[in-house]
Formats: sequence, structure tokens, C-alpha cells
Amino acid sequence: MILDDKHPFFQADGVPRTKVSVVVFGDILGFKDEMKKAYDEKRANDFLIKLRLALDESYRLLKYESPLSYGFPREYATKTFTDNIVIGFPIERDAESEIGSAFFHLGSMQLEMVQAGFFIRGGIAIGELYIDDDIVFGDGLIEAYRAESQLARDPRIILSKSAIEYLKIHLSYYHPVEYSPQYRELLRDVDGQIFLNYLDGILIAEDERGPFYEELQKHKDIVEQKLDEFANNPIIWSKYAWVANYHNYFCDQYEYFDESHKIDSTKLKLHPARII
Repeated sequence: MILDDKHPFFQADGVPRTKVSVVVFGDILGFKDEMKKAYDEKRANDFLIKLRLALDESYRLLKYESPLSYGFPREYATKTFTDNIVIGFPIERDAESEIGSAFFHLGSMQLEMVQAGFFIRGGIAIGELYIDDDIVFGDGLIEAYRAESQLARDPRIILSKSAIEYLKIHLSYYHPVEYSPQYRELLRDVDGQIFLNYLDGILIAEDERGPFYEELQKHKDIVEQKLDEFANNPIIWSKYAWVANYHNYFCDQYEYFDESHKIDSTKLKLHPARII
């Protein structure tokens, strides 16, 4: 297959070659179960329309440029199949701008998908990658997939070992490190995994108009809905409990938010009961 010369993995001689890239692999948490449930409840077409609308808006956000994305490279390729997505950002220099672009666009996409009821789990790696309409290939894909499938566990997009090594280099550019954009874009979880702080998008217009309270409320509502829905399924419930704890942690970091913006802590407790 001959790629268009505007494609980020284009080669002038037409021979496919991998490029060192920022690689993202993500999927929709519990998608197959949700689809089966939709069929069981005779609402499969409604579910399909909901998914299509959410993906359309999310893919639009992947292509969106705002003043905050000024200077980010626009050279990346995507490959999608229903509930999976692979994104590759070929690296030109030290990878900081490409990783910054990935964080910005992924955060916007993840927040949009969650508000539509679709929770994303993913991994970010740096390695060799090639993408065209038919092929996704490279060790960067293998590492990103391994991070998503074996380490991410909860609805979070985590950094693999290779991405963390680059992160350490990029953080060394800033003194103090709190001045770095990564300080807000990323969080460290209790298990040591570093993950994308997608709720930071709530504050994307902080200086001009303050937080997007409506989007935060949508996030709260959908998480509370999932906690109620899966109260009798502890394994799945725990995934949404993780999101709820993340939501409340985010609210605690800023004076904009009070208890009314947080998820009710009683929803995060499951208790045994008498059999009668």
C-alpha cells in the first residue's frame, strides 16, 4: 500500500518502515458485556447510536486544535476497531512535544467518552511503530498493549516503562518541577502506576472562565450511576469505585470545588448483610 505523502508514516520510496513513536493502545472497559446487555434488553440499536455519537465526538477531539495545543505536532495516525484504538505520534526530536500532544488529545477524548458512559483503559509507550489502513506493527504497539491489558486494570491510561524513562528526561527540563505541564497532566496511583489526569480538562479555560462545572457534574452523575448499577457485582463495581476516588481526589485539589461536587462517600462502601 502506497501512503499519501501527508501520512505520518509515509516513505518516499513506498517501502513501509517503522518509526520511533509515541504509541497509545486503548479500549472501552466492559464493552462486550455492555453490548450483550443491550441485546438482552432489546435496545441494541440505541446502544449502537450512543456509541457512534460518542466516538464521532471523541475522534473530533483527537483532531481539535486549541490555543493550548499550539506548537504540538499534528502528525499522528490512528487505527480503530470498534472498542480498540491505536494512535501513533512519530517522534522528531526528544519526544516531549509528541507526548504533550498525546496527553492533550487523549485527555479530551477520555473525558468525552466517560461523559457518554464509556470508560477507557489504555497504555502509552515509546517504541517502533508503523500504521497504514491495513497494518499496525511494531514493538511500541506490543508494549502499549501489554500496559493496557496487564497493568492498567482500572479505567485509566497509564505510562509504560519506556514512556516513564522519557518522562524523567522531560521533567529535568523544569526547575522547580511543579512548573512543568506534566505536573498537572499526570498522577501517580497507589500501586505506583503513572496515569493520565484527564479531569484536568475541566480546567482548560481556568484563567478565562474558570472550571467547566457542567462537565464535572456529568462525570459525577455517570460514575454514581455505574456504582449503583454494579453494586451486586464487586469485581466490576471496583473499577468505578476507582474512578469515584479519582474524581473526589481531583475535587480536593482545587478551591473551586466543595462537597457538592464530590461523589457521595457512602456509595463507595459495600457492606455485608444478614441473610434474612
